[in-house]
Amino acid sequence: MNAHHLLEVEHLTVTFPTSRGDVDVVKDISFTVDGGQTIGIVGESGSGKSMTSLAVMGLLPRGGRLQGSIRLKGEDLVGRTDRQLRRIRGDRIGMVFQDPLSSLNPYYTVGLQIEEAYRAHRGGSKKQARKVAIEALQRVQITDAERRVNHYPHQFSGGMRQRIMIAMATALEPDVLIADEPTTALDVTVQAQILELLADLQDATGMGMIFITHDLAVVSEIADHVLVMRNGDQIEQGTAQAVFSRTTQPYTRSLLDAVPRIDDVVGTLKEIGE
Repeated sequence: MNAHHLLEVEHLTVTFPTSRGDVDVVKDISFTVDGGQTIGIVGESGSGKSMTSLAVMGLLPRGGRLQGSIRLKGEDLVGRTDRQLRRIRGDRIGMVFQDPLSSLNPYYTVGLQIEEAYRAHRGGSKKQARKVAIEALQRVQITDAERRVNHYPHQFSGGMRQRIMIAMATALEPDVLIADEPTTALDVTVQAQILELLADLQDATGMGMIFITHDLAVVSEIADHVLVMRNGDQIEQGTAQAVFSRTTQPYTRSLLDAVPRIDDVVGTLKEIGE
């Protein structure tokens, strides 16, 4: 692989022990992310896409074993201690999870949560951290950020909470942002706003992005490159244009056929992979 890629994942395999023996939930996956590029990882629930992102973050559940290499700007992250990985998580690699309400601490203001993340990695004074928190909220287009920085998560709508999660994940201007189903629980209008916000932030910072979703319509809007997964396997990988317009894989075609179209004729629902 090109030595100048921002993030390089090679031959990634994730294994968990079970009562019936070891099970590979991610099987020999390889991909790269460049600065300013978005790779969309798509597939059904249980395809291994979220486990891939957790492996990149060094957040595998207990018992999980990882093989392969994950290099950030040429530095291999596999084999690093948890203390070393904590320095990277939230600083050089940020992550936005699907459900902001369960990810945000309800007992602390959103400003304090951003400030704590900033000071944990960069140090500095409370005053500087508060300035960073306000600027982070302003970047994600939360109005009256100087006042709302003192509000609690429950005082925001679902779409606004997702903006706060994006503000936290990008406050330190990471090299790579992982967005794991960030629009799934949002209505279509708010989805479009969040996708536009992510694209704007990427243009402004040059960060690479891994966008994980089961929604091909969403990934077609934001991704330059697409990786299709099923049951932990890599089914197909290529530019978004090639995958969406010239796929030769029956599974990818069945995913595309499952996307509702306004001109669809009502008929028998096809099984994915049929």
